[in-house]
Formats: sequence, structure tokens, C-alpha cells
Amino acid sequence: MSRAESQAQTRAAILDAAAQVFAERGFVGASVEAITEAAGYSRGAFYSNFQSKEQLFAELLQARVYARYREMAAPQPGKKPPVSLRELGEQLAAIQADTGSRWLFQLWLELLAHAGRDPDFLKLAADFWRGTREMGAAGLAQAYEAAGTVPPIPVREIASAMIALDIGLALQHFVDPDGAPLAQYPRLYETLFSPLAPKPASRRRRAQTD
Repeated sequence: MSRAESQAQTRAAILDAAAQVFAERGFVGASVEAITEAAGYSRGAFYSNFQSKEQLFAELLQARVYARYREMAAPQPGKKPPVSLRELGEQLAAIQADTGSRWLFQLWLELLAHAGRDPDFLKLAADFWRGTREMGAAGLAQAYEAAGTVPPIPVREIASAMIALDIGLALQHFVDPDGAPLAQYPRLYETLFSPLAPKPASRRRRAQTD
């Protein structure tokens, strides 16, 4: 095994161990010592791969959550524009329904609770949402270009509104699943964002003349 392969294996093992320890103890209760012990490595191995516990969690978000949003939102060369609004709502609902990653959402809430007091937590949240917003905006721009139309407002603002709906529904479902069922996702995304959705130029001209 090369040095690069060995380091990648160590990094992956620490990430897997961190996921387990974070799920059991929460972010504040999870120490570097507990993570390295669960991974079977030393503190030196931890700090040769990660600068801090915050950076480690940021990478966990990237690997376990952000990647799923990237697959949904990021434009893919040679592929069709993003899915329909209803399909987007269904995919977002599926993320919330995934019990295997529910601990990440709970941990995310824990981090947000500390964001007002700790700049590291604040930066972590800002970086995550900034990346998600930029991906969503890029996907929307691709959809408008494919339709040959111009967005009525900046695509970054549409992406921000979609994130706001996703987070709002996720929070409501978390505390009151019966009052805010996941079935709302596709209906609300389709109903609320249809007026902003890109429509082919030919369809738009027909609508204007009707």
C-alpha cells in the first residue's frame, strides 16, 4: 500500500468512527480521544488528517449529506436539466425519511444551537449552506438556459427560497411528524415554485397570447 493509500484508509476509518461517536454522544460530547480510540488510531493520526473536530464534522457533512444534495442539484454535462419540482420534493423528503442518517440532522441542530456563540460553528453552517445554494443556483441556471428563458429573479434567490422551504419542513417534521408529514414536500415544492419554474420560450409565448 502506498503512503497516499494508507493515509486515505486512515482518514476513512476516522470518519467512520467519528460518525459513530457523534451519533452516540453528540458534537460537544464527542472528544478527539473518543474518536481516535474508536478508530484505533492515535491523536497524531487524527491531527495529521484533520485540523480540528469542526473540520472533521464538515467533511462528514460533505460525504454523508452534501454529496446527496450535489447529485440532485448540480448540473451534469451531457445530462438533462434538473428533475421536476415534484420529483425534487420527493427526493428531499426521502432524505428526511432516511432513518440511517437521522443522527446527522440532529447533530446539525446541535451545531446551529451553538452557532450564535462560536464562530467555528457559524462558519461551518455558512459554508454548508453557501455550497448548497451555489449548487442549486447552478442547476437552476442550467434549467433556464435549456428552456431558453430568463429567470424572473436571480437564481441564487430562488435557491435560497428552496433551501428555506426544505429546512422549514424538515424542522417541523422533526418536532411534529404527524402535523407536518413528508408527503407535503412534493406538493409544496410544485405549488409554491411552479410560478418561478423555467418554461420553454414557445410555451411562454403561447401563454402570453392566450
